[in-house]
Amino acid sequence: AGSTVGSSPGYHLRLAQGDATNLNLSDGTFDVVVCSMFLCQDFDPEVVVGEIRRVLKPGGRFGFYEHVEDIDKLIVGKVFGERSVIRVQAYPEMTNVIAGVVRKV
Repeated sequence: AGSTVGSSPGYHLRLAQGDATNLNLSDGTFDVVVCSMFLCQDFDPEVVVGEIRRVLKPGGRFGFYEHVEDIDKLIVGKVFGERSVIRVQAYPEMTNVIAGVVRKV
């Protein structure tokens, strides 16, 4: 089941429950997709990120906050293939949390 929540004028949030490895959404649906501590679940993150890329519009952005080692290399190198990522990593000697934003071109 899905629902749309109106927020600021011109912005709509769409909440939907489904299978992250096979999103029941049209190509190029979203301007932004964000996930946090999600790609470490029991599925192939390459498949999930591929689905995220598919549903993003050209120029759309994918933001992530994860603790999977080198997940940014998977997201950018294998799936997105672009080098337009902003990587944020604080205290790498103390934690393996990685955050970033990648733009679909």
